[in-house]
This record gives sequence, C-alpha cells and structure tokens, in this order.
Amino acid sequence: MTTENSQTPPMSERELRDAMVQCLIDIGDLRTTRAVDAFQTIPRHLAAPGADMAEAYDAESALITKTDATGVDISSVSAPRIQAIQIEQADIQPGMNVLEIGSGGVNAAYIAEMVGGQGRVVTVDIDPEVTARARHFLKITGHRNVTVITSDGGSGALDFSPFDRIVVTVQAADIPSSWVHQLKEGGRLVVPLRMRGMTRTVAGSSP
Repeated sequence: MTTENSQTPPMSERELRDAMVQCLIDIGDLRTTRAVDAFQTIPRHLAAPGADMAEAYDAESALITKTDATGVDISSVSAPRIQAIQIEQADIQPGMNVLEIGSGGVNAAYIAEMVGGQGRVVTVDIDPEVTARARHFLKITGHRNVTVITSDGGSGALDFSPFDRIVVTVQAADIPSSWVHQLKEGGRLVVPLRMRGMTRTVAGSSP
C-alpha cells in the first residue's frame, strides 16, 4: 500500500478576496451590487505590506498597520465586516461628496469606488503616519478622487463641505456639532457610538 503526501496549495490573493466577499454576502453585511463590486475590486492587503494574506482577507479581522514600542497595536484598518456594515448603512450613491473620519486608505477606496469619478471622498486623520500610509495606498490603487487630510477629525473638513455622507470609522463618545453642520440637508452620518460600555454603529440623517 502506498500513500501520497498531498498538501492543499494556499489560496491566491484573488481567491481570498472573493471568499471574503462571499462570506460578507452570506452573513448579510454586503447586500448592494455597488458595495459588492467595491469590495471585490480593492486589494486591501496592500495597506499593510508584510501582513498575513489570509488574515488580511478575514472578514472579522482588523488589519494592523501600526504598533507602539512595546508591540501593542495602536492603529488598524477596520475589519471588512465592520466596513461593510457602515458602507451599507451610509447608502452611498454615485456622485456623492463623502467625508471619512479616521483614515487608513482601504475604506476610502471602497467609498471612492462607490461614488465614482464624479464623486469625491475626503478622509481625515490626526496621525501623520496614518495619512501618509493612506496616501501611499490610494496612489497604488489609483483613486484620484480621494483627498487625504492630516487634521483632528472632530472638526470635520469645513473647506470641502457640505457632505452627502459622513462615515466615522473610529469610536466616538458623542457627535461633534461640526459633523452635523457639515452635512447637507437630508445627508447621513454613520458613527460607532460608545454607549453604556458598548459600541453600536448608528446611522442618522440630518433634517
């Protein structure tokens, strides 16, 4: 009797990306065609060179982009599942002007795909290392309709307002008035609010 040692080859980046998208569809977090197309298009692993490829496309895993001197993770790209939930809540349409609070590049690229060439994305983060990585990633992906700003996201981006949508990717304890004032009438704000020890992503529209 003879046995053959066979080893399943690792999945390619394209296969991992497709599997991630299918997982998000199956659990109901990706529902619209444009969102699905955006997630299938963006090579999110390029936001963290050297990251494990399978982990980069794990629907539940954040993509770590920065650690401190002791090895503690201090900056990351949100997990695909969280990004999908927020993007679907935001109901982003072609041609919209969208503000993202908290940069990383990947989410801005997803949104840029959805607003198209006639739309615009402004992404803001207070950490210059984060915004530098976002600029590099967006240069690789070729998204020219994204403006990256190094600034306190709590102040929004007045010079580029009003916005059709504001998507906040960092946890917030409250909603600064600047975000509300920079929304267009009927615009929508999506934000992960920390309430009673728990975080919930909340979507609300301006009057």
